[in-house]
Amino acid sequence: MGKKNSEKVQETRKVLLENLAWEDIYEGYAREIIKNKDKYGSNSRKFQVKSPLLVYSSIGKVKSNSNTTTYDLRFAGQSVGLVEVNKENKVLLSVSDSQAKYAKEKFGFSHSKELKSVAWTHEDAIRFRRFYMRNESTNGVAIKSPEHRIESELLKEFSKGTRKQDKHLCNIQPVKLGGKFFQLTTPLKGSTHIPTLSLTPKKNGATGGGIDILARIKHSAFESRIAIIELKDKNIDNEPQEVAMYQSLIYATFIAHLLRSKSGKLWWYIFKNYPSDRDKLKGIKNLSDFAQIYKLLDDVPESIHLDVVTLMPEGNSKEGELIDLPIEELNVTLHLYTLYYKEDKNGNPCKFFGTLANELKPYQ
Repeated sequence: MGKKNSEKVQETRKVLLENLAWEDIYEGYAREIIKNKDKYGSNSRKFQVKSPLLVYSSIGKVKSNSNTTTYDLRFAGQSVGLVEVNKENKVLLSVSDSQAKYAKEKFGFSHSKELKSVAWTHEDAIRFRRFYMRNESTNGVAIKSPEHRIESELLKEFSKGTRKQDKHLCNIQPVKLGGKFFQLTTPLKGSTHIPTLSLTPKKNGATGGGIDILARIKHSAFESRIAIIELKDKNIDNEPQEVAMYQSLIYATFIAHLLRSKSGKLWWYIFKNYPSDRDKLKGIKNLSDFAQIYKLLDDVPESIHLDVVTLMPEGNSKEGELIDLPIEELNVTLHLYTLYYKEDKNGNPCKFFGTLANELKPYQ
C-alpha cells in the first residue's frame, strides 16, 4: 500500500507539471487575498453571530475588490444567509428565496422569508438569528449534507483555545481566511481518487475539489506543520481509510507544489496566519506593493513537512500503510496519519483517537 500511496503522489505531480496554468491563478489569488486582508478582517468584526450559526469565507469573497465585503452564514454546515458590510459600514443580511423555503420546510422556521439586504438590526434579521440560536446542530437536523455538518462541528472543536474550553484534541487550529472558516479550492478533482486538472483559464479560476479542513498542528514547542485533512462522515467498506487517504494525498501534493511555486512565499504567510501583533505586514500602507511585501515576508523553509490526515468515525476501516512519503524534488515530506472520532448523543464528534492523536498525546 505504501507503493500505491507514492504512486498517487507521483501521478498528481505529473498532472500539475504538465499544465502550469494553475501557478498564475494561485499567485493572483494570493495577491488579492493579501491586498484585501485588512478591509475584510476589520469588516468581519462589525457583526457578531452566536453558535450554532457560523461564519464562513472563501477565496472569492476575500479577493473581491468590491467595496462590499461578504460572509456566508451557515447552520449545521449549510448556507442559510449572506452578511454584507458595505462601503458605508452598514451591516446587511440577505436570505435567498430557496434558503428561506428550505428553512421553513425542513428546519421549522415558520417566519422564514426571503430577505434582500435588510439591516442587521432590523426585526426580520433579529428574528432570523434568534431562530437559529434556539436550535442545535444534531444528526436529527434535516440538512442536505451530513458531512458538511460534521465538518462545521469539527471546525468549532478545533478552534477552541485550550483544554479549559473542553477541547478534546489540543495543538490543532484551522487555517482561516480573513479570520473566518473556509475551504481551500484546489485545481484538482480528487473525489474519484484520479487527479484531474480543473481550471477555467478565461475566468482565471480553479474549479477543483476543496480541502475539507486545512489546519496548523503543533507537534512540539519547536515544530508546527500545515495539515491537509480529508473528512468522511461514514466509515464504510467501499471507502475505507486507505482509499480516503488517496484523496488527501492528491490535495497535499498540490499544497507541496503551491508552497514551492512562485507565490509560495505568499501562501506560506497566509497559511501560517500570524497573530496581528506579529504580522509581518502590519503597518504597511500599500498592500499592493508586492516588491516590499516579498522583502518583508519569511522565506518558505528549505525543508517542508506536511501532515496528511484522514478523519472519520470509529469503525473497522481497512487501513493503508502510514509511512512518510518524501517528495525529493521539492524537499517536502508528507507525514501520513489516521484520526477517528467517537460520537456523542447528538451525533457530534466528542473524542479522538488514531495515530495523529497518539502523536499529539504527550502535548495534550
